[in-house]
Amino acid sequence: MNNPRFDSILLLGNHGNLFKGQLDNNTELSVCTLVFKKRQAFVENDPHQLLLNGVSIDYNGKYVLDELAFALSVIVNHNKSLQNILIVGDPSELLYQAFVYAKTNQNPNMIKEEVQFLNPTVSDAFIFIYPLGMVAKDIRKEISQVIYVLKKFKKNTFLIRTKESDEASVLQKMLNALSYVDEVSTFNVKGVEQLISNQAHYST
Repeated sequence: MNNPRFDSILLLGNHGNLFKGQLDNNTELSVCTLVFKKRQAFVENDPHQLLLNGVSIDYNGKYVLDELAFALSVIVNHNKSLQNILIVGDPSELLYQAFVYAKTNQNPNMIKEEVQFLNPTVSDAFIFIYPLGMVAKDIRKEISQVIYVLKKFKKNTFLIRTKESDEASVLQKMLNALSYVDEVSTFNVKGVEQLISNQAHYST
């Protein structure tokens, strides 16, 4: 990629991490990974873990949205590699939803009551991989709340809507295209739909 406008790519969650092998060999951007590893039920002193680039961060909370969002906000604030990034993942995964709230400094239980202001120099973009199976129909409310928050802060958000076997190649074309356009919202790649533009006007 020439003159990338993002510092790195974050593959977030189990679905997003499926693309690590392809992107490691096909992009000049550094590729970060973040996944949640549940504790083993029958092993003593084995906490839940968040694995950032394979490095374990003990997580003593429950696998619930607000506790994950709080923990991730601490991680985001202490890792420069998680600024100005392309976030790639499946919005049906709780980890992805929690990361959106962490990056926008929102309490997931009070998203319509709070008004927060973000650092205008931070230029993240969110890429949704289409959820596998029928799970998307089961979490419409959760995804709509995530989109509400992203729209609230005018975060460029894209959906890769293609066959699962084509996702990696479409993602690669998208990354290449993003390096050549003056404005992120003007690029056009078949199989990618822009859900939110940073030029959009938010209204309650």
